Amino acid sequence: MSPARLARLPRLSENHALSPDSNDPKASRRIILPGEEHAPAPAEEPPGAEATPRIVLPPGSSLAEGQEDLPEYPKLRALEVLPVRSGDQDLILITDPQGVVRAPLALRIEVLDLLQLLDGTLSLNEISSLVARESKDLRASRFVRDLIGQLDRLLLLDSPRFHEAFDELRDQYHRLEIRQAALEGVSYPGDPREAEAFVARHEEQARAIAAEGQATIATATQEPRALLVPHLDPRRAGAAIARGYQELPQDATEPLRVIVYGVGHALFDDLYALTRKHFETPFGRLDCDLAFVDSVASRLGPTAYRSELVHRDEHSVEFQALYLRHRFPARALRLVPLVCGGFHALQANGLGPRDVPELEALIAALRDVEREQGGATVHVAAVDLSHVGTRFGDPSVDERTQQEIEASDRAALDAARRGDAEAWYESIASRQDATRVCGWAATYLMLRVAEPGEGRLLHYEQSREGDGSMVTIATMAWP
Repeated sequence: MSPARLARLPRLSENHALSPDSNDPKASRRIILPGEEHAPAPAEEPPGAEATPRIVLPPGSSLAEGQEDLPEYPKLRALEVLPVRSGDQDLILITDPQGVVRAPLALRIEVLDLLQLLDGTLSLNEISSLVARESKDLRASRFVRDLIGQLDRLLLLDSPRFHEAFDELRDQYHRLEIRQAALEGVSYPGDPREAEAFVARHEEQARAIAAEGQATIATATQEPRALLVPHLDPRRAGAAIARGYQELPQDATEPLRVIVYGVGHALFDDLYALTRKHFETPFGRLDCDLAFVDSVASRLGPTAYRSELVHRDEHSVEFQALYLRHRFPARALRLVPLVCGGFHALQANGLGPRDVPELEALIAALRDVEREQGGATVHVAAVDLSHVGTRFGDPSVDERTQQEIEASDRAALDAARRGDAEAWYESIASRQDATRVCGWAATYLMLRVAEPGEGRLLHYEQSREGDGSMVTIATMAWP
């Protein structure tokens, strides 16, 4: 294959993806997944892989010519691709962040070159001719058709077959009333008594953080206008999450609406996704504000729920539900669950968020419905900050890197603290998001909608990994 052809990779998620090009330093994970203690080593079999189904596609012929309709311009959809070794075999392990294909699939490493041609710009005939010319194998055309047919049946292509399956799954999910906990028993205990001890320990640690003097707990009885809290795994960031919710007066009794702007780590094609589901927690259900969500969705049209399925496995809102329900076991809380995509595609096209009508419509809808329905409301950006180090394709983090990252984090946080959404955006955009801020869009949207006053930085932390990686987090509050 020519280098120009091999360089044309399928477009993957800016929030959470691996590139099929294992030589690309950007191919590493861009977030730390909940429950993942260490990044999978590319040269080794992933933990538990023996129990996962594998599909290894041989270069044999299995389809008769014309047996089924194949996409004319086959395109691999957004997937996570990781090179692995099983015994003496080199494979590529494919997982689906959207969750349509639930079990990982394994393909022979030999098909990697062909996968990189499936970007939707070459026809099936052009791909077949290119492979035949490069391989000098007369059977290449049949092999290409067989492979693409199997990829389509496995729902790995951006094709009518996949979209039909996706739409059916999404519609089934939309009809469900309860969003079941996805990380219970992984990132936090599922047993209520164990979960009580787990969160209570973090609340004690949060009080110690406040006592250390970064920012004392607010004594005002009025709800804050907005909060910024992490969505990093609670086993690492639980105290920082709890610190944010300590700003909410625990003895307050009036109903409270909590609009959570989470990060849609598997949100590929849309900039946001709503859901009208109630959230399950070990402490009981956290109800969705159905009237609010329905009113917002009616203003937005089909885009409101088009990517709702990402909520099924998304952790950024789930962790907030856990700590909110624990802090207020009896208070009438109403959740507005919203996950946001990223800004990298906008920036690549020379656009800013104000240039996108879809985002402006979302901001206007949230503002208008809050004003119309009234009631106490707090806006929560459930976000993390920089992701650097070996797990993310960088050199191991050293002391100098830590200092540089803290300086860039604090510059962005200071812009956000002032309530300046545009300055927050520009602080990250001016550096081309070099440190992979996981919450760039969510924080921007929260600041635009809430329009808070000048805030307070409650906590900043650099969470180090033993493998030379680091994720930074912060907690903030605005009046």
